[in-house]
Amino acid sequence: MNISSDFMKLGQGNSVSLKISDSLHFDDTKKEKLNDDATGSFKDMLVETIGKVNNLQVQSDELYQRMIYEPESVDIHQVMIAQQKAEIAISFTKAIRDEAIKSYRELTNLR
Repeated sequence: MNISSDFMKLGQGNSVSLKISDSLHFDDTKKEKLNDDATGSFKDMLVETIGKVNNLQVQSDELYQRMIYEPESVDIHQVMIAQQKAEIAISFTKAIRDEAIKSYRELTNLR
């Protein structure tokens, strides 16, 4: 009856050892907090995001022009994907702008 004696030893004491199988699991060592960069201003985030949207549009235009002047250097699929990415980014930006304007108008009408 080896199994029952091992089972009885399991409940003895107040120390339980855990097997760590992943480096992201909890351990006793204290780790430094990761910098979330949540201290940046809304303006900086907005400017950065609009810059990324602009870069997508510029890349799309460059690929489109290369397709016209050097058709063999660019694949049509790359051009279409770049154009769709730019179009989606612009439509999201317009939607966010519209909602921000709508919210601002609602706030000003709260008097």
